[in-house]
Amino acid sequence: MRPLIPSETALVLGGGGAKGAYEIGAIAALEELGIRAGSVYGTSVGALNAAMYAQGDMDIAEALWSSLHLQDVISAESGTLADDVENLFDHPEKLLEFITRYAQQKGVDVAPLQEIMRRNVNEDAVRRSTVRLGVVTTRFPTLSMVEKRLEDMEPGSLHEWLLASASCFPIFPMKTIGSERYIDGGYCDNTPVEMAVRAGARHIIAIDIGKHRSHAQYDRRPNVTYIRTAHPLGGLLTFDPELSARNRTLGYNDTMRAFGRLRGVTYSFDPVAALPLYSRAEDFLVRLTQVEAGLSSSNAITRKESAAPLFSLLEESLPAHADAIDYFLRACELCAQIAEVNPAQILTPEALRDELHAHLPLAKAESMLGSLLGGRVGALFAPPQLDRKLVISCLYHLLQREGTLFPLAMHTLSAFPREMLCALTLQAIL
Repeated sequence: MRPLIPSETALVLGGGGAKGAYEIGAIAALEELGIRAGSVYGTSVGALNAAMYAQGDMDIAEALWSSLHLQDVISAESGTLADDVENLFDHPEKLLEFITRYAQQKGVDVAPLQEIMRRNVNEDAVRRSTVRLGVVTTRFPTLSMVEKRLEDMEPGSLHEWLLASASCFPIFPMKTIGSERYIDGGYCDNTPVEMAVRAGARHIIAIDIGKHRSHAQYDRRPNVTYIRTAHPLGGLLTFDPELSARNRTLGYNDTMRAFGRLRGVTYSFDPVAALPLYSRAEDFLVRLTQVEAGLSSSNAITRKESAAPLFSLLEESLPAHADAIDYFLRACELCAQIAEVNPAQILTPEALRDELHAHLPLAKAESMLGSLLGGRVGALFAPPQLDRKLVISCLYHLLQREGTLFPLAMHTLSAFPREMLCALTLQAIL
């Protein structure tokens, strides 16, 4: 990939309330990579972050997101509304009915939010910047999208437009500018990629932090780097410094991974530490191939070409050019996901092994081995709730004891391929 030219590169920052800390981590990664955008476009909290980016002082943004609390101004009722509002971003056909229902709602006092904008965004600095700024809001009652560029804003009105973009009605009141009323830009375009396209950007880096993906069509465009985490970031109004720190780390790691500095799909792996895994990864893939071959029927009538449950689980998220290490790391990620390993870290094979030992009930599973070998495996899969951590731990010990995929394991594979894949992966990791 050739170096990105700032004048041809746009940064797009999506809306998501308290999840905006993720964008600050992503920007930190971009700066470390030497990537600087010549234009930045944002919606809602993304508009606030965009303005801080344009003014060229991300230390202010880091300080803000390290200590941001809004619990004193957000009522319990507004917290309930937050999920309803975020769901509407993906269902515009229900928007008019929803807004009409809350038409008389005044929303919470926005004076603290205005003070945050006044204290952290210097309009003069933004206007002097060479980075072009644009924000998205929604005109009420027509619900039409408004794309507002800094050069089209009246002097002294930047904070007003930032608030218009972030007026998450009915949590916050509508924003009036002149004779027009505005509500959150997320109702029209929560991650304004197309504003950047219309502005002529040749390469676009989009950070999507919404509850629902905004623009799936841009996932594989070669001129669009679309970054969206696979992990929950919290709620629209979950302003908590500890959660913000975690989300900044996720934003940093996901961005480094998007630009090839870290490996993995949903977790982040040290690429240097992963290189010695190649031989182990090849052995692992050979084992998976042999297991799947055992599922294939030799009968011309019953034979199915699609009998590849293990590789299908891996390949649904891997790029076409994936190598053996990519396959192996993806299997490790599926284990980490079931084990609930913290994704806000950079993993090495040793660190992952330690995490799995810490999060999986391996000792309990080993103590159950006798009864399982006695034919009570079915109890593992009994309702009402499947304990997937215990399942993969028990299957791992069964595989270790038997040394091969015995008939019961093959039956388990057909019914619970993800759990069996994880058990096979544990054999290669632990």
